[in-house]
Amino acid sequence: MTARRLILLRHTEAAPAPFGDFSEAADLARPLTQRGEETARRCHLWLQERMPVPDYILCSPAQRTRQTLSVVAPQPHKPVIFSAQLYNASWQSLLQNIQATPDYAQTILLVGHNPGISELARILASRDSRTECDFTPGALAIFSLWKCDSSPVSLGWSDCDALSLSLDTFSRP
Repeated sequence: MTARRLILLRHTEAAPAPFGDFSEAADLARPLTQRGEETARRCHLWLQERMPVPDYILCSPAQRTRQTLSVVAPQPHKPVIFSAQLYNASWQSLLQNIQATPDYAQTILLVGHNPGISELARILASRDSRTECDFTPGALAIFSLWKCDSSPVSLGWSDCDALSLSLDTFSRP
């Protein structure tokens, strides 16, 4: 049996927008706090010890997600897709982006925002209660998409759903 891996990562802690500025531009520009940078370093070390390097990365264009990614995967394998569709996306939109991933990708890292990313983790892990607790900044949910090596049928990312994935790990490094 071989597995494709899906890593869902909520960006780490970010500074608030300037007082009274509720614009999308101000939200997109929010940087990581020092604590957020430290959490991202812990995520990097945790993933480095346990996971293959992602060969396909989906990331929101917000500054806090880009900064989280730059620490978690400082030298990522290409491609890295920064998509406005991932900014504050619903779980359905996040899943559609994963399902559109080319099948050559073996390990996907998706760096996104709440509530969409935690809802997606809960939906995909519907048979596992570990994601029911807080999906705090820097939380990781790692799933496997399994296929049998002897089977002519190969599951691709377009097949990705709650029935084809199993939750391997939920962690808050």
